[in-house]
Order: sequence, then C-alpha cells, then structure tokens
Amino acid sequence: MNSIFGNIDDLYLFFCVVEEGSLLAASKKLHLPPSTMSRRLSALESRLNLRLLEKQGRELVATQTGKETFQAIRSGMENLESSFTQIMTHSEEVAGSIRLAIPHNFYRAFVGDVVEDFVRQHPRVNVELALSQEHSMPETNRDLLMTFDLTGLDGMVARPLFRAQHGFFASPEYLDKVGPIDTLEQLQQLDWLSADRQRDMPVYQDDEFIQVLQIKPKLVINDINAIAGAVVRGLGIASLPYRHISKDMKVVQVLPQYHRSDKQAYLVYKERKYQPRALTLLVEALLEASAMLKYGKPVVQGD
Repeated sequence: MNSIFGNIDDLYLFFCVVEEGSLLAASKKLHLPPSTMSRRLSALESRLNLRLLEKQGRELVATQTGKETFQAIRSGMENLESSFTQIMTHSEEVAGSIRLAIPHNFYRAFVGDVVEDFVRQHPRVNVELALSQEHSMPETNRDLLMTFDLTGLDGMVARPLFRAQHGFFASPEYLDKVGPIDTLEQLQQLDWLSADRQRDMPVYQDDEFIQVLQIKPKLVINDINAIAGAVVRGLGIASLPYRHISKDMKVVQVLPQYHRSDKQAYLVYKERKYQPRALTLLVEALLEASAMLKYGKPVVQGD
C-alpha cells in the first residue's frame, strides 16, 4: 500500500522498534539488517517531515512525537498482526521438523505415546527427540524443551505441565542398617541419592515450611528411575516422586509427615508469534496429555 507514508511496512518497522525497545531487537524479530531498517526509517521520517526516533546512547528511542505516533497506530498494527497470525495458523500446512529435548523419564511416562500418535496423525512432520536431563536451550521456533529448571531461560515461554509430589524413601535393608529415623536431623545424616546436585532441600509438613536439610549426596545420577533402582538395592535414601513408587517396590516411606517442595515441570519454547502450526499442535497435545496424568500419593507398604 503506497501513500504519503510510503510502503505501509515502513510504518510497521517503526512500530516494531518502539514495541521491542531497540533497533537491534526489532531487526532480530523481523530478520532484517539494522542498516536496512535505519535507512528505511530515515526515509519515513523525511516523507512525514517528523522526527520519530532519536539516539539515546547506542539505541534508537521514540521522541515525544514518535510516542504519540506509536499510540495512534498501535491498535491498527496489532489488529493486522493478529489477523495475519490467524490466517497463517489456519492455512499453514502441518509439516516440517520439530526438535524436542526431554528427560528420559518424561518419555517413558507419557511423551512417547503422544509423539507416536502425533507423527501418525501428521505424516509430513518429522520429530527429533533428545533424551537428556541437561538443558537444551530452544534456539528456533521449532524447538521444545521439557524441564524442571528454568535457570537461564529468561525470555522464553514456560507453560506449566505438572507438579511432581515427593516423599522420602529407603529400602527395609538400609533402614535395618541405620536404625530408626525419628527426626529430620537424623534424616539429614543419611546416605542420600539424588537426581541433581542440589544440596539444600526445603522440607514441608503439609503446606507449612519446616526447615532446609543440608544433604550430601553419596550418589548423583541424572535419571530418577536409576535413583529409584539404587534405593531399592539399599544404597541409601532419596526424595522420589510418588508416581514412581508402586506397592510391589520393596521400599518404605521415611517420616511420611514430611516432604520436599513439589517440583514443577515446564514446557519451554520461544515466543509463539508466527509459530509453526506443527509446533502449536504438538504443544497442545503434550499439555492435554500432561493434564490427564495422575500424581497422587501412593499406597505405601504397611497401609
């Protein structure tokens, strides 16, 4: 659309610079060189005979006139973005590649079934799964990460999946060796097995915070199923999710009135705007499957 403003997308460039907070951030969003954007913005200002942006340090910021212009066009630009996003969402072919990084136990719990159903329903989609406890930062809008730890993931979209409730478990053989455990101080001194390197473990009674245990893990394995196996074999005590405990496991819940803080799992990805339809559908499928999971307390031996 040509007018006194020039091409309408030059106005959109200006809109994005103000909305994103800098020329560099807007250029990354729009995948345009900063030099190209700067040239086109200067041309827009010349055509309008208005000063919309000015230097502040190393960044371009809106002048007072620019702020007023931004507010005047904001609603229209957002409506255009929303309309085109809806059109792209409904018309985009469900195809392409998706990369999903998840812990091993997530795959066995529910993700494997969801992904297999997904690729059957969408034969033009390729899914690459990376099974690992380590962070795999989403780098493109086709990357997904499942994690309990949001450290270093600022600026990402983090959708809650489920909360994992924990109890303290050990084998009868191990408890026979160490003797009765009646206090948190005794609990703290045991041989701890852990799926992470955490040393400070907040302990609760119901919803009330009691204290922080200072534990020293004897064995760290970044797989909760491996830790559960080590507990069964009598190597020590661990905080285990209730969903990993079944009646046929030879373990005992220690100090059942206490528990560590629940662990929140998240599905993490880059900003959803203009997200590929294949990724949108997989996100929805994973969230729906997670909502169906049961994470209640187990019926432990002796009940």
